[in-house]
Amino acid sequence: MHSLLKNHDYQRQMRGKRPVISLASAKKFAERQGYCWVPNPETDIPFDAMLYRANDVIALRVRTSRNAPREFDLYEDFFREDFDILQALPLPLHIARELWVRFVWSRSFHRFRVFDEKLHLLTMIDREKPVFRRGIQKEKGSSLDSE
Repeated sequence: MHSLLKNHDYQRQMRGKRPVISLASAKKFAERQGYCWVPNPETDIPFDAMLYRANDVIALRVRTSRNAPREFDLYEDFFREDFDILQALPLPLHIARELWVRFVWSRSFHRFRVFDEKLHLLTMIDREKPVFRRGIQKEKGSSLDSE
């Protein structure tokens, strides 16, 4: 096991207070994206949840941050503690590692994935609004289906 994960005092120091509100929001966001959310019951392994959907499995850390990286900041340097923890997780390599950050001045999550010793920002579409389904509009007497 990696030395980061062996040192329990270091884990508690780095983990800090769990972002309870952000975790609830992250769960809702993940479910809107079609992921199944499985919370991590093991407190010794510092990630918040496992997400899975079809062939995609993700070990996830969620955090709230007051500051955002500036234009020339490297994400893996700005979020160094989380990046180091994600890389040190004792999980198979085929399980992706992601960090979802919610800034205090924003309602959305910024999604970062570990690829080749770097954190990469992923773009995503939040499907919060329901998708238009033809049958629902027709039942309500909509003129959209007057074919």
